[in-house]
Amino acid sequence: MLPLPWQETLWDTLNTSIEQERLPHAILISGPSGIGKVRLAKALAQHLLCSAEMTKYACGSCKGCQLLAAGSHADITYLEPEEPGKPIKIDPVRALCESLSKTAQQGGWKVAIIAPAEAMNINAANALLKNLEEPQPKTLLILVSHRPSLLSATIRSRCQKINMPIPDTAVANQWLTEVTGDQSAVDKVLFLAAGKPLLALDYLQSDNLQQRQSFEELIAQVRAGDISPLDAAQQAQKLDSTESIDWFSSYIHRLATTDLADQPIPALFGFSDKLLQARNWVVSGNNPNPQLLWEELFMDWLMVFAKRR
Repeated sequence: MLPLPWQETLWDTLNTSIEQERLPHAILISGPSGIGKVRLAKALAQHLLCSAEMTKYACGSCKGCQLLAAGSHADITYLEPEEPGKPIKIDPVRALCESLSKTAQQGGWKVAIIAPAEAMNINAANALLKNLEEPQPKTLLILVSHRPSLLSATIRSRCQKINMPIPDTAVANQWLTEVTGDQSAVDKVLFLAAGKPLLALDYLQSDNLQQRQSFEELIAQVRAGDISPLDAAQQAQKLDSTESIDWFSSYIHRLATTDLADQPIPALFGFSDKLLQARNWVVSGNNPNPQLLWEELFMDWLMVFAKRR
């Protein structure tokens, strides 16, 4: 696996750290979703587990690369929620820490990737701290986070931080065009994805774009009073809450910078804060009732525009 074009400068920095044996024991890669943070983490892990010498990228043909390709390399662990939106619990983290404390079976590095790291519940995060405080030689823990502020300050302070911004539009556009071969579709979808190339690619290769457009139509209907908040919530609760809230936030940003640019609504900023609170609640693993969550959000959304009618 190779890093993406907009990651090359960062990749060169990581390579220099490897060559000079200055790679830290823990790295926190943060930034918006849909820009390739996990891709970078996996490329780095593969590079470390590759047995070829003096190469910029993993060779793809040595024993380590072959084991990775087959999904049977014993010295890498990838930890994620069992289901989207669910928390990472303490038992998998304990098992991960135990694995990192042992000698690498292939005699090289041991690597673990946790994504998204903010999905760890409090107990899981506390269990991880011991490994961060007492790292073993030639072990690398890579935390991938869409919202690093949700991680404890203690965990953040023990990691080398890598912040990945949304890539330059021209670079993202060129990459998407090369991958898809459809320039006209790329321009439209990259804008809708707020410049996030992997999110845009997902829209082009799945039905997520249609789902998002349908959801935005639902938002507009509530705003216009064409559908009640309760009926809208009945439809929205069937979708992934975290993803839908992100769609809602993007819709508001687009609305505020286009149609409402010359006539801002102060209440819109307050509603944006409520969306952020709702998202934090969902990703914290509190398991809110989706129907009730969306009923409250849509009622608040309707009130934003109530005085303008």
